[in-house]
Amino acid sequence: MKTWHMVAALAAAAVLTLTIGLFPARAAAPGDCPQAAFGFSDSERDRMRAAVDKARADAKAPGITAGVFVPGRGTWICVVGVSDQETGRAMNAADRFRVGSITKTFTGTAVLRLVDQGLIGLDEPLSRYVDWPDGNVITIRQLLNMTSGVYDYTDDPEFEKRYLADPAGSFGPRDALDIARNHEPYFPPGQGFHYSNTNYILLETVVERVTGRAIGDLITEEIIDKLGLDSTRYPATPALEPPYARGYDETPDPGDGAALRDVTESNPGYAGAAGAMVSNLHDLRIWAAELANGALISERLQRERLRTVPLAQGAEVSYGLGIADWGGWLGHNGTIIGYNTAMFYLPETGAAIVVEVNRSSLDTDHATPLFGELAKILYPDR
Repeated sequence: MKTWHMVAALAAAAVLTLTIGLFPARAAAPGDCPQAAFGFSDSERDRMRAAVDKARADAKAPGITAGVFVPGRGTWICVVGVSDQETGRAMNAADRFRVGSITKTFTGTAVLRLVDQGLIGLDEPLSRYVDWPDGNVITIRQLLNMTSGVYDYTDDPEFEKRYLADPAGSFGPRDALDIARNHEPYFPPGQGFHYSNTNYILLETVVERVTGRAIGDLITEEIIDKLGLDSTRYPATPALEPPYARGYDETPDPGDGAALRDVTESNPGYAGAAGAMVSNLHDLRIWAAELANGALISERLQRERLRTVPLAQGAEVSYGLGIADWGGWLGHNGTIIGYNTAMFYLPETGAAIVVEVNRSSLDTDHATPLFGELAKILYPDR
């Protein structure tokens, strides 16, 4: 949830009958790499496996799940390590992960659907919906594309201490907004870029005031159910619904994997519409394509969504309305305590890459660099 790293980083059965999207079902043992492999050369497969092994070693992660899907070239799914260090349960491609800021792609879509319906104005001031400092000059668009200047509540040192001390403790949107109110903005609205989770907590507030519905219910009914994302959830409690990978953070002893702290149970209120959601490899593969291709919103608003601003001068990565563009790959990454994910889609070829790691602090990212390595293997000239 906390940090955007793309600039710097550029019950289990004994067997799993795996059916991912458009390729045939295949019986495979959980924990296999590759668990499914159709197409690609031996060299490509070996290099992808080596990239996964290196990422796992660098992260000192209990497990990693990675999927590479390229129409006409191949499908490759790698599942390594364990989802539960205590029991030794093998990681499984069906396991759910907390997906952190990938949640923003769902929140952004929910907001754009309300814009399509005439209930929210993309360039209307925040003050029309929420009382907020400078709300009369902050627009909904600026919240979506991170140009509002609003302080990120997760940058507050006291927030970090509170979250790390008690991940399942009490916290909600009002707490996040109270923290942000007590800090000066990074810059005047529209005069810079700063990735801020508070933007999406404000959007959560806007959506709930306009519709009278909890944003989790709206996302579930208007996006998850419509697209048949059966393993995707906007959780209301700290517990996860099985099957899931347990999440571990990098304290108290980062040098000893056995000493990792299990932080699977985490209050979704800490992240809210900025990072609370849960999903798995299968659903993220589907969602990556639907998001990039503009499912559920008008063509006009899809064009608006893809009008991006650079994260920094000369940066290869730019940000749109709840979506990132990484050299033509569209999607998002996510970091939240215990979990780290990346989900990207290349519209020109239909390729999708999904990475899930079950170890993370609030400021580490190993999923995005692994995505980058896999993308280079697929498209070395990009």
